[in-house]
Amino acid sequence: MIHVCYGTSELYAKFAATSMVSIFENVTLPPPSVTIHVIHDNSFSVKSRDNFIYLAGRYNQLVEFHNVDELCAPQIQFLREKLFNQINKRFGIYSFFRLLIKSIAFKNVSKLIYLDSDTIVNLDIRELWNYSLENYALASVPEFEATRTYMITDKYVLHTDKVKLEDYFCAGVIMVNLDKLSDNLFEEGAQWLVDNPQCESVEQDVFNYFFSTNYLKLPEKFDAFVGVCRYLDNNTLLPKIYHYAGNCLGLNFDDAYDRLFYTHFVKTPWFGLETLQHAYETMSTIYVERQTFAIQVANLLADRKRAFLVGERNVEALKEIFTVRDDEEILSTADADAFYKLLDSLNADRGKKVFFILVDNFVEVKAALTQLGFVAGEDFLDVTAFLHDGHGVPLQAFTLVKLL
Repeated sequence: MIHVCYGTSELYAKFAATSMVSIFENVTLPPPSVTIHVIHDNSFSVKSRDNFIYLAGRYNQLVEFHNVDELCAPQIQFLREKLFNQINKRFGIYSFFRLLIKSIAFKNVSKLIYLDSDTIVNLDIRELWNYSLENYALASVPEFEATRTYMITDKYVLHTDKVKLEDYFCAGVIMVNLDKLSDNLFEEGAQWLVDNPQCESVEQDVFNYFFSTNYLKLPEKFDAFVGVCRYLDNNTLLPKIYHYAGNCLGLNFDDAYDRLFYTHFVKTPWFGLETLQHAYETMSTIYVERQTFAIQVANLLADRKRAFLVGERNVEALKEIFTVRDDEEILSTADADAFYKLLDSLNADRGKKVFFILVDNFVEVKAALTQLGFVAGEDFLDVTAFLHDGHGVPLQAFTLVKLL
């Protein structure tokens, strides 16, 4: 029996179910051959539970549920009290469920594959399951190979030399030898997070801190980041576990990876009339918000000049998209002094110029400009709202969470 685990809340149940369907569709062992373990909290609804049971039954597979609010009440209370900022700033409580896998009494389970909900298993899960963990506590893919350093350039555990770059792995796909994990994994890991609040990836950094020097390194295909695959594999699907991390799931049906996700999503009970109605209502709201933003920009530019701050790789695209005139100022991040030139330009024409900003680190730029007294929506704008699939910017994954 192959044991696969998801940690989820009600909000992400539909995504975990979609991933589960992809496992059932591709496993070649005669059923029942897979048991899905769903770790959840009290937000998980009876309807979602019934949907998982229905899906497992449809494929003649098995599913078990583990409510951490009941099984691990003291640990969950500790998380909510001691790690309040991390939970509310970026992550949901479900992001910490990996720390609880030794606290949950899995029956007759010594090995477990733990998958993030935003994965699609486009291979036979047996390929991963058949790796031996006899000498290791866990197996995972080094993120250096999975993302080509994308998404790990700002990690606290790397900058502080707690973990080596070549050893840092993504905990979105891990296979765990439960017999070799410490019984104190939660206590030690949670306390480490309390002592190191700078961590950006919470439980992933815990696992790296404790296991990065001694884990089985898996091939990249077992945790293939879709954003990287789009670039490397030229829109060609391969036998891989695709990880839709980093806001890379869109609504582009010419894109093989988007189509792969929805091919499995439509086979879940979450796809139906209510989903279509909700999607329509959410898209209508997004449309109105963007139209309102466009009107605000038009009014703002009535008596002001445009200027641009843009990432190096997007300069030519920006010129085309916004029909930039030769007399309009463009600052590129290729210039190490671009930010200081931005400040000089804003100060020189305060109230007379609006900077259109198209950079990956807009949040940081906004924070710095705001601290210096400039006003978002008046002195500068994040113009990614004007971009769409045709510009290589898909509808963001967080929006899709609300949309679906």
